[in-house]
Amino acid sequence: MSRILVMGHELPSLAEGTIEARSYRTWQFVEPLLENGHEVCLIASHRKNQLNVPHSLERSLVYHRLNLLERKWLGQVNEISAEFSPDAVLAVMFNNGLRATRLAKKRPLWIDLYGDRLTENQIAAHTRGSNRGLEISLEYLKLIARQADKYSTCSTPQKFAMVGQLGMSSRLNRRTMGYEFVHPILPGASSKVKGDAPELVVRGNPVPQDAFIVLWAGGYNVWTDVDTLFRALDQAMGMDPRIHYVSAGAGVRFYNNNSYERLLEMIASSPHRDRFHMLGWQPGSVVPGLYRQADVGVNLDAFHYETQLGTRTRLVEMMHHGLPVLTTLGCELSYIVENQGLGLTFPIGDAKNFAEHILKLAKEKALQQKLADQAQKYTNHQLSFQATTQPFQEWTQNPAFAPDRIKNQSGLDFEELGNAVRTRARSLLWKLWGLEAGE
Repeated sequence: MSRILVMGHELPSLAEGTIEARSYRTWQFVEPLLENGHEVCLIASHRKNQLNVPHSLERSLVYHRLNLLERKWLGQVNEISAEFSPDAVLAVMFNNGLRATRLAKKRPLWIDLYGDRLTENQIAAHTRGSNRGLEISLEYLKLIARQADKYSTCSTPQKFAMVGQLGMSSRLNRRTMGYEFVHPILPGASSKVKGDAPELVVRGNPVPQDAFIVLWAGGYNVWTDVDTLFRALDQAMGMDPRIHYVSAGAGVRFYNNNSYERLLEMIASSPHRDRFHMLGWQPGSVVPGLYRQADVGVNLDAFHYETQLGTRTRLVEMMHHGLPVLTTLGCELSYIVENQGLGLTFPIGDAKNFAEHILKLAKEKALQQKLADQAQKYTNHQLSFQATTQPFQEWTQNPAFAPDRIKNQSGLDFEELGNAVRTRARSLLWKLWGLEAGE
């Protein structure tokens, strides 16, 4: 078995307060590592420094919390790495991937890019009315693309975006021909049986016992289509008095993100305002209880490239707890929901179709149960942590450098030096006279 150093985030069972998608993603990799007998040293990005955090998880897990925004972070991580002596390093999310390229002792490195940073930056640039930060993100992406041995993404579309980014970073070269750099790893479901958790009871009070509960769980980001969400709910509520909306979540930190505030304003002007129950952020420990009380979970996205390349962790969490879902068609996971019969889908921006689906499920209990059963079965098998991370688990059996990062290839490469000189010369000819010998 291998020793794996993980640069990630707080595990869901140990997180204090709200649980974010990056915590689920870290656990998605760590749980199978522990189940498969590997030794794991996890460095969780945290606001405080706490070494050797006590926990009730596997004994083979060493858990550290480090403030990775302090100047001394690199020395601390290098000390931990030297003491642990890992066979390989896993970095979860973009920033940790960037940090992992700075480690003193080079080990085979797998970077998990859970979402495409460039498409996320486009949204940020739009919302703040400035392109500030785009160039530095490109520089950081080049560092990540040049210095890891394997990459994983949250979807198949993002895989091919990453392949293109590797090509632009000269990683698709003669040494890596036939080498599989990138593996799509969809969000997954834990195999751990969840024990009794404290419940936040809403059914019975303030929600009527016989209500049909539409549940939102998670943040309202700038790409959340709150306008379609409100119009559909308001329309459905006008046709069926049993429909209530319960929201466990609020706005997330993002440039000029006022999605949640706008939703609250629309609700305040609705004649059905009393049937909107906006609970705000809730501890992760009580959310499973809300899943059990709800009848359907929802997800809505606006159209942009992040939707197409990204994913939505909340969909897997809802389905894993036996809750059928309603979602816009956009990310790869939403098409799995549609094709596998795990829920109902509708086009982005189609409030009428969305409202009709809500009303349909509210009337057809048998359909609701059928979708719930199919969703839970699919997440327990095809979307289990073990199944989704299989490429990574296979790699950890014998971690290795990519063909163009093997140590004996380091040093002065006269062929590459000659290529660089020719590149500069051809570029200069093109800029001066528009001449290019190739066709």
